[in-house]
Amino acid sequence: MAINDHSLEAVRDVAVDGGIIEIRLYRPHCQQAAERIPLLITHGGPGGSSVGLYDALHPLANLRPTIFYDQLGSFASPAHLVPAQMTLQRFSTEPLRILEDLGIPSAHVFGHSWGGSVMTQFCLDHPDRVRSLLLSSPLLSTQRWIDDCNQLIKTIQQELGESVDLEKEFERRHFCRSRSSSEVLQCERLRSNSNLYEQMWGPSEFQHQGMLSDLDFFPRFEQLKTPTLLICGEHDTATPKTMRAAKSAIGDRAQVKILSDAGHKTYLDRNQEFIDVLNEFLSRQG
Repeated sequence: MAINDHSLEAVRDVAVDGGIIEIRLYRPHCQQAAERIPLLITHGGPGGSSVGLYDALHPLANLRPTIFYDQLGSFASPAHLVPAQMTLQRFSTEPLRILEDLGIPSAHVFGHSWGGSVMTQFCLDHPDRVRSLLLSSPLLSTQRWIDDCNQLIKTIQQELGESVDLEKEFERRHFCRSRSSSEVLQCERLRSNSNLYEQMWGPSEFQHQGMLSDLDFFPRFEQLKTPTLLICGEHDTATPKTMRAAKSAIGDRAQVKILSDAGHKTYLDRNQEFIDVLNEFLSRQG
């Protein structure tokens, strides 16, 4: 199948609580594919952008209508948010507004990292709107994330000593292992809202000082009845250990896929395999 067997059908603004977000709807050229259940995709951060996700994942739009959106306060949806608006609950209302605006009864939903938190909350609040939940290296528990990162840091220091450039080595091992993706990562950084990230999370991936300290889906996973895919990298900050624990808590409705030699940017490190896993999962959900 051609890499770009789809077209950009619409770029539109959608009113949400606190402002306006931009969505981009892509539709397959094949009529049968165009009639499938849509896929709604959002980015990590907080404060990231789905522009980079489209660059990496656009082949998904060959097989079904696919909507990418930037959360409020992010690159294509700029807004000055006050602390009261920087909540998981507010961000998780945005997918509903998008589906309502487009007249879509239900969709498959995909979130990377923090975007996985947004989509998990949306799914718990509106299970009738979600056909399946695809979680890419998701943030599912802040405390587990911190504990996992601390263990990864400890391993680096044990191997290389206390004088190591910890942030640089951590990024090389656990954030993005593909050297060919350096330009993509730089573009993602330029598009990101670092102020929003720091207020909600902290100064770096492994330094949490923000507003998400109480985030923890594990006590609520038994309520999750939606078919769920958990996908992460072998060396991910969203560790295989935590993804397996999430699968155990969710039960038979969930499956885990761990991609070898990949970090947190699994969709860059193992791009084609990542796309294949998502398409295979989606093909079984309708």
